[in-house]
Amino acid sequence: MKKLALAAAIMAVATPAAAPTAHASQITAFDTSSFGVEVIAQNEFTGYGPIFFLGDTSGGVVSAFHNGNTYELAANDVSNSIADTLNIYALWQGVTSPTGLLTVNTQMATDEFGAPGWTLSETVSINGIPIVSNTQVGLYGAPDQSFTFQVGNGPFDLQLQLQYVSGPINSDFGSYVIASLESPVAVPGPIVGAGLPGMLLSVSLWTWWWRRRRA
Repeated sequence: MKKLALAAAIMAVATPAAAPTAHASQITAFDTSSFGVEVIAQNEFTGYGPIFFLGDTSGGVVSAFHNGNTYELAANDVSNSIADTLNIYALWQGVTSPTGLLTVNTQMATDEFGAPGWTLSETVSINGIPIVSNTQVGLYGAPDQSFTFQVGNGPFDLQLQLQYVSGPINSDFGSYVIASLESPVAVPGPIVGAGLPGMLLSVSLWTWWWRRRRA
């Protein structure tokens, strides 16, 4: 029993990873254009549309929802009859991280791009500060990226944004932005007495214990 206790004493226990339990308490989906600001909804929704945005010059189908710790904003069949800038947002408020540290894994891409002269952009923001953005002028996707940063112990805001800058030719366009939130994997603690010095210490301690037992 003493030998087992001695072995346990010279082994360090690695810190387990905190479970990714981020969640959101409130969502607001809204859009902006040269006509002003408009709230689309204050709840999560999938395939909400067709929507005619403020000014009735833009239309499309919007989705804003989360599944576990994965948050997504998507818009398809977005059209605009005039040259303008249309921003579509999904804002989740009251998101929390059990460790105060957060890893955000992002996916961004266009899935419809029908006419020249348009620019599509996707952005992920924390507490109103953009952490990653991608701009596209054709049908392709941005590289998946990962960011880890401190968010603190209190709730924070996660915002996803799609921006469509329309040209003179009207057509259907679409893109999506996805953010998966995780608590970073904890780094294992160092092994006490690792290496040759630690091995010699272990042997010395075991020899000392064995001599005392025989005495």
